[in-house]
Amino acid sequence: MVHHGYEIPKQGDAFIQLMSQVTFVQKKYELYVGGENLTDYTQHHAIIEPENPFGDSFDASLVWGPLMGRTIYVGFRYFIK
Repeated sequence: MVHHGYEIPKQGDAFIQLMSQVTFVQKKYELYVGGENLTDYTQHHAIIEPENPFGDSFDASLVWGPLMGRTIYVGFRYFIK
């Protein structure tokens, strides 16, 4: 498929997206650790002509995969009664 001079494949690459979270629960608090996009896969060139958002070729509708890489988080919840 050609989009205003840009060559676009008809189908995107296959990928695996892995997310996980583990939570340690006590009576008054919780500790958790987790991650998103653990395979660290990102889609390259997701937006056509991003440097010219008001031009005729700009197209942000072709996003089909993660744009951000791996994210790791840690948290703490304290319950107040």
